[in-house]
Amino acid sequence: MKPCSYISAGSFYIYLVNQNFPKREKLKSSKTIERLFLQGKQHSQFPIKVFFIVEEKEEVSQAAFAVPKRNFKSAVDRNRVKRLLREAYRHNKQPIVEINGKKFVMLFLFLGKIKPQYAQLEKAMVKLLKKLRDENN
Repeated sequence: MKPCSYISAGSFYIYLVNQNFPKREKLKSSKTIERLFLQGKQHSQFPIKVFFIVEEKEEVSQAAFAVPKRNFKSAVDRNRVKRLLREAYRHNKQPIVEINGKKFVMLFLFLGKIKPQYAQLEKAMVKLLKKLRDENN
């Protein structure tokens, strides 16, 4: 599957971005997650904090999402927030898909104590991803 494509619409082109989040982009390795917390850098944009490592050897950027049980006792609420985080990432990941051959390993941690609105999460996600792109360009 192509990462992006163009379609012609009359006299101009529309740039289409592949906005999926396939299994190979999901971070599942416990060793890598442990390394993220020990050696990784971090940025915050309330209500999200991102831990990341820049890796050249990875084939794609990988991401994981976490919501503390301390803040949301109900698994239903935690899963809802994680679903919103994944959706915000999926729609806005294009700035960091590949920067000069660098790939990112990231863990997004939700810091808030109340259930967020999607617009609030998306706004924070966009700012965080731009910070990552600008810092690693």
